[in-house]
Amino acid sequence: MSVVESVASEQLSEPKMPPGVLTEGPVVDAKFRDSYISFAIMVGGSIAALVWAFWQGIGWVEVSVFAGTFIMSTIGIGFMHRYFVHRSFRCGPVMRTIFAALATMAVQGSILKWVSNHRRHHLHSDRPGDVHSPYYDGGGHPYTSFAKGMTHAQGGWVWDRETTDASYYAKDILADPIAMFFTRTRWYWYALSALIIPGAIGYAFGGVHTMIGCILFSGLFRSYLMTMATSLVNSVCHSDGRWGYRRFETHDGTTNELVTTLLTFGEGLHNNHHRFPRDAYLSHAWYEVDINGLIILGLGKLGLVHDIFAAGDAGRHRAADAGRGEPAPAAVGNAFEGDDLRAPGT
Repeated sequence: MSVVESVASEQLSEPKMPPGVLTEGPVVDAKFRDSYISFAIMVGGSIAALVWAFWQGIGWVEVSVFAGTFIMSTIGIGFMHRYFVHRSFRCGPVMRTIFAALATMAVQGSILKWVSNHRRHHLHSDRPGDVHSPYYDGGGHPYTSFAKGMTHAQGGWVWDRETTDASYYAKDILADPIAMFFTRTRWYWYALSALIIPGAIGYAFGGVHTMIGCILFSGLFRSYLMTMATSLVNSVCHSDGRWGYRRFETHDGTTNELVTTLLTFGEGLHNNHHRFPRDAYLSHAWYEVDINGLIILGLGKLGLVHDIFAAGDAGRHRAADAGRGEPAPAAVGNAFEGDDLRAPGT
């Protein structure tokens, strides 16, 4: 029996949801409003992009802008994850502003929502209360079909009524004026990433025709594919060994999956990450390519970030092993005892 199956067999038919989960009110309404608008724009734009590509064709400008913005977004999600969620390093306000801009321009929700959801995911990984587990729906009921669970983890979870309470999981973000500025102005940054930048580059290099192609293909379609690539971490990398491999024994179904790792610049090293959640660099072998981690280490060498948590800190890992077996999720919100979340500005 797998780790996840052994846990599921112990769950009650009507599981009690943990604290920090909302099922009604303005936060739930806002979640559905954002989801409907985002879904309509990205899916509608992606369909239009494919029609345009077959009907009008795309050239080197559209492909180049697609690649550039995909790379920018993937790095942005790396900063969203490792800095804003887990505080894997520290930096000053200028770099934090740059990281917040890149993270928001990945078009995967606000910093506040992303951080809240991911911390909740860590605290209840592959258990009732997990935001996007392939084993439980939003209400904490086990899936009897793995295919349904994978669909839920790959993106269906955004339609769950259960919503994360940011005041429980992300008080540090609520107190951070830079993060909250980008949260409040997120739609402008989405437009900059998916419409304005691709359109401007397309117009500069090819006129109106190329501008339309860049907006559709390099902006909207790229945003949708980027979201699907990131979602592979929720589904494929929680397969409990069906895909990838488990370097560490953890109390969830996390795996390292190398194709997802390449697509997400290292985020697919998910078993490594759940074993040591605060590490800025996730690789534990030469073939585990962690581009986002290398970027953070490079920024450290340049003096732009500091106090980096990295996998080379063997002493800390040994202490965690000796102290409590599997370390608790790091930086899950300052509502929890033992967090090491720095105040905004550090």
